[in-house]
Amino acid sequence: MARAATVKSPVFDFHSWRQADTASIARNFLREDFNPLHPQVDSRGEQAVGYVETGFEIHAFLVAALAKVVGFSTSLARLVSVLSFPLSALLLWAFLRDRYGQTAAVTGTAIYAVGLPLSMYADRAILNEPLLALLTFASFRSAQRYLRDGRAAALAGLFVSMALIAVVKPTYLIAGAFVAGLFVERHGGRGLARWELWAVGAVTIGAGVAWFQHARTLSALTGLSFGLTDKLFDAELLFSGAFVSKILTRIVKDVLGPVGVAGVIYGAIVARQSGRWAELFGLAAFLVYLGVVTTGNFAHNYYQLPIVPPAICAMALGLTTAVERIGQRRRWTPDRLTAALAAVVWLAALTTFIRAASAHSWYEVADDRVHICDELVRTVPPSQRLAFLHYGSPDLLFCADRKGWILQDSEVEPRRLAELLDKNAVIVVETRFPETVRLLEQLGSPVTSTLAFVAFGRRR
Repeated sequence: MARAATVKSPVFDFHSWRQADTASIARNFLREDFNPLHPQVDSRGEQAVGYVETGFEIHAFLVAALAKVVGFSTSLARLVSVLSFPLSALLLWAFLRDRYGQTAAVTGTAIYAVGLPLSMYADRAILNEPLLALLTFASFRSAQRYLRDGRAAALAGLFVSMALIAVVKPTYLIAGAFVAGLFVERHGGRGLARWELWAVGAVTIGAGVAWFQHARTLSALTGLSFGLTDKLFDAELLFSGAFVSKILTRIVKDVLGPVGVAGVIYGAIVARQSGRWAELFGLAAFLVYLGVVTTGNFAHNYYQLPIVPPAICAMALGLTTAVERIGQRRRWTPDRLTAALAAVVWLAALTTFIRAASAHSWYEVADDRVHICDELVRTVPPSQRLAFLHYGSPDLLFCADRKGWILQDSEVEPRRLAELLDKNAVIVVETRFPETVRLLEQLGSPVTSTLAFVAFGRRR
């Protein structure tokens, strides 16, 4: 219910640029090419198609498939994300119950539900992250059941979940380290040589390579890409104080919360003492991932979300063990022990609530964008394309339901702008760039404006 409360919010909240891309791909699946192999964006300039180099847009395709029945809306796109959460929570609960018992399962799942602010936000955003979390927990549970029961269906589930992670967003493949840890726990060091683990790895890598080769061919047709290799290793950034400070701050404030971080640290200690290698492998893989994807992690806080699945397992172990050990020393009754664990869960929630609900929070909608979107829909015919200057987000293109350009600052020169106006494009710029506004006043005629934006068309 907490996640579904904001499903009617327009795509002008936090990470609106990424949400708008995903939403536009879903709408273009529905309207232009209902083929999951052909993702298309609105920011395609004057091209007839908008094929883009990106991961497999599983969220967008699911939204498009449902929209064939109920019609497309941003509410539907958010609801698909929301519905991923209870499935993820149930998989987490089942995994923790069989691994550490009922108490740890309820504690971990409760904190996952209400104590991780960025996860709660992402679970209602138009992103692939909620489905990636679901696939990660599915891989944990599948590996656990296969190692316990040896069932082929569980192994098949592991193959499918890991392969889908590889094609959707390879950054979540740190789940493979967690799975490898489960194999080591079951078979000792020889677990790393098990054929099942190598087969899953081969299929996962093969699927990822095949998809991104296909994605590259799409980009070759249009020149459009989400920049799959521009967020990787940067030695100077990695070893800077700014990187370490920003990542630590986000982990404590946005991703795990202070109670969660304490639980993960103690959980890692307990896991090491008890030979629980999965959590240790998963957390270590996240540290490696921070180094490999340096630029992406520095730029965007949602790049740290892959830590949540291994961290919530370590957190459940650490917090329940800590409370139980304190209770043993003080000879608490079972009721008092339960009360202490409940207090820990709510402390985790309360210490992160202010981050999620404070002024200028992630959920706040930019009203100035809503206003200009309404004006563009009212004044610009659907056949006309839009061009945006000094504005790097496609959210207004999506909201106005138009195709067009997101121009680089280097393109803000008279010849280029005159060319676009001659093509009957409407050029939109924020009023906080007065020099660009004056340039457009010389080249075109005003079409519409708000306090924050002004749009120009071909001179009458």
